[in-house]
Amino acid sequence: MKIGIQLYSVREALKEDFKGTLEKLNELGFQGVEFAFSYGGMEAGELAEFLKKQDIRTIGIYERLSNICDPDAEVYRQANALECKYLTFGFSPKELEEDFCGCLDTCSKAVEIAESKGKVLCYHAHAHEFAKINGKYQLDLLLEIPGLMFEADTCWIQQGGEDVVGYMEKYADRIPLLHVKDVTAEGKITELGNGVIDFAEVVKFASKHNIPWLSYEQDTTELTALKSAEISISYIKQLRIQTSE
Repeated sequence: MKIGIQLYSVREALKEDFKGTLEKLNELGFQGVEFAFSYGGMEAGELAEFLKKQDIRTIGIYERLSNICDPDAEVYRQANALECKYLTFGFSPKELEEDFCGCLDTCSKAVEIAESKGKVLCYHAHAHEFAKINGKYQLDLLLEIPGLMFEADTCWIQQGGEDVVGYMEKYADRIPLLHVKDVTAEGKITELGNGVIDFAEVVKFASKHNIPWLSYEQDTTELTALKSAEISISYIKQLRIQTSE
């Protein structure tokens, strides 16, 4: 079980110093990164070489579904150069509310196109997909699509009103990337270990099911993003050690 980071967590630091921020993340112990729309202005080959020198793997790329549905889109060139298997995406509340059936159809098409390019598509859910249609969560209906994998997010499952580990158990064999994100009782995103989520149980779940990547993500923080990342990775590293003992 390795530890990665969704680079959205350090987006402002990346704008100031892209390479330096990645080097710092490597020093903190992050072994993989997920990109989200920005590659630091670097060409795919250059970025791949830089990450290789840092011994950092690209574990996911978050992308707009319209681009994933285009077999000639830049995301596939980047994914190939970075040796990235997983593409991730999510629908907005408005998209799901206005045309849920259309979302299902587009998602099915995207799965097929991604597979034709040698990639696996993962749905990254937020809390709003726990809205129900005819008594079933929108998220459960989306995950009925053949071939679609699940990028679970601990915070958003909890905010959706579900037991985090209990819900993930339903899809344990379809979670290649697991976002670890903490939240307070008041619903405020915080550093890992400072909120209400039982990450000891999350780590045990990941270990039990051989989930390869725990991917840290923090949307907002009152600290600097890198300090926040330092606190969180230290916490999850310690839990990982305790689980393996």
